[in-house]
Amino acid sequence: MCFGLQISTRGGIYMVIRNVNQRSYAAALIVFILIMAVGNSARAAGSECEPENLDGPASIERIHLGAGKGEGYRMTYCIDVSLGVYWQFKTDFSNEFLTDNPHIDAHRFVGRQGNVVLTENRYNHDNKRLFRWQTNVYARNHRLEFKLVNPEQAGQEFHSGTIRLEARGNRTVVHQTARFRFSGATLWAFYPWRGGMRSFLTAFVRWEQQTAVA
Repeated sequence: MCFGLQISTRGGIYMVIRNVNQRSYAAALIVFILIMAVGNSARAAGSECEPENLDGPASIERIHLGAGKGEGYRMTYCIDVSLGVYWQFKTDFSNEFLTDNPHIDAHRFVGRQGNVVLTENRYNHDNKRLFRWQTNVYARNHRLEFKLVNPEQAGQEFHSGTIRLEARGNRTVVHQTARFRFSGATLWAFYPWRGGMRSFLTAFVRWEQQTAVA
């Protein structure tokens, strides 16, 4: 230790102590900065499950794919159940509870081959149109990839997306993205009131947040 050195003058001892204190202070400051950085990173990673950090029940961001290329969205929200419980809920394709969703009039499980599932929905905004969805299920990383396989019949050009789940303690973070194109898609994506994209997605999220924990 520096304090064990034999220094003959009082001023010399002071200089050694001051230098040691400066070095100790610098080291402590570096450690403090690192701790704060790690803490901020952890808080940022957990922010999706902090209600005060969400814009309502979900964080919804519009993605513009470019002129004539369609629209999309990026959405993050939390479910108050564990990842395992929510995964079972999300992959129960032959369920009857989907018709309790305020936007879905009818749901039918068509079939499954390996990790590929086919389902059909009719939505109440236009229940004469049939939406047939293909969902690829990747249980290992809790990921779903969905695609509309009858876009013309559903009045769209294309619609596809991904859903990725992340455990956050006893809660689950849902990251969902989608891209789509149909007549009026840009207006729908921009429209801020009831009937627009944000309203539609928010209603879905609220329903899931209530139904998955029931």
